[in-house]
Amino acid sequence: MKNIIVCGKYTLLLAFIFSLTFTSCKKDNEKENEPTKKELLSNKWKVSDVKNADGTSVIDFPFPQIICLKDNIFTLKSDDSYSIDEGATVCDPSTAGTGTWSLTDNETKIKFTPTTGEPLIFDFIEVTAANLKIAYTITNSGIPTADGKYTIILVKA
Repeated sequence: MKNIIVCGKYTLLLAFIFSLTFTSCKKDNEKENEPTKKELLSNKWKVSDVKNADGTSVIDFPFPQIICLKDNIFTLKSDDSYSIDEGATVCDPSTAGTGTWSLTDNETKIKFTPTTGEPLIFDFIEVTAANLKIAYTITNSGIPTADGKYTIILVKA
């Protein structure tokens, strides 16, 4: 009887050790299979919402700069290039163009460097397989109520 109890304890101990071993291997494999931020960013994106600092959606406000962005397609490629394709509503001046992109400042910012013109830097908030959130602060717009930080929410196109 004593041998059965001792054997049972060893069997339980071995079963516990094996379950821990296989569980930890599974978690390691899951982490290896998770896409990187760069892999998640490398997609085609479309603006779904723009929110001001108070969290109020401004996507439907009658500003030409917002109206024309709604149907644009922003393509970020894994080779660090990007393109912006105008939709049916063309911005004036046009926002269509190409350039390079990169994550900077310990992946807290995303920098877009067009082939002509100055770089544009956004605060990087988050990216998932279906959504991208970035923020941009507008200053000296000439419209005091328009200045502030805006969160841009994009969805996979």
